[in-house]
Formats: sequence, C-alpha cells, structure tokens
Amino acid sequence: MYDPNQMPKPAVRSPARVLVVDDDARTARLLARMLGEDGYDVELALDGAAAVGRLARLPTPDILVTDMKMPHVDGAGVARYARWRRPGLPVFLVTGHPELVSDLARTFDPPALVFTKPLDYTALVDALARATDGAPAANATR
Repeated sequence: MYDPNQMPKPAVRSPARVLVVDDDARTARLLARMLGEDGYDVELALDGAAAVGRLARLPTPDILVTDMKMPHVDGAGVARYARWRRPGLPVFLVTGHPELVSDLARTFDPPALVFTKPLDYTALVDALARATDGAPAANATR
C-alpha cells in the first residue's frame, strides 16, 4: 500500500556560500543583497585583508567573487590564498581592466573567470550556477 510518509525525501541542497570582496562598500553591499535575493548565502569583506582573515576560518566559502584593485591585499592575493586553502575553489575576478587581468586569471588551475566593470549581473549569476553544478541556491528567483 502506498504511504507518502515512507517515500524518501529529496535531498535539500543548502545554498552556495559566496564570499564577495570589494573595497567599494556600496557596490559590495548591492551585489551581496542581489545574490542573497537569488538564494545564495553571502558573506562580505570590504578589503583584501578582511577577505584573507575570513578565508582562514571554516567553513570555507564555496565561491569567491573578488575585486582586483583593493588596499592591503589585492584580488590576486586573495584568490591565491583562497586556492591555497581550498584547491579548485571557483574564483571570479572583477576588474575595470580585463586586458591586464586575463593573463593572470589563466595562471590559476582551474582558471579564474574575469568579469568587467560595470558588472553584468546576469552573466555572473549564470557563471555561479555553472560553478555549483547548475543549482546555485535553494531558492533562486532569477
């Protein structure tokens, strides 16, 4: 006899944890809010040193989105440290100068993805979804 209470429950996937790093607080907070609305679990660091401090603690984020030009530690330094802590971590570099960052991005294994300012949010979210096996978050709305 069919009993719906005996059916296996589908696994609930927790939202991907994204660390957003940008020294422009307004931009960082806007991006964090938008990602949060799309179901991501977002943490924010407002400079490279704060990002390195956060990356030193567990749990390690699932994805790193970092601006390149920042005080204390630049985005490349943050990305290197993040990959040292968690090899293969998806890294997204945001820059106003993609021609200067593209070569650097290819030095990472796997390569980091480069996004140009102003940020194309839809392209970023699509890339985040691919980095998390097509299911970026538990309650994505876009």
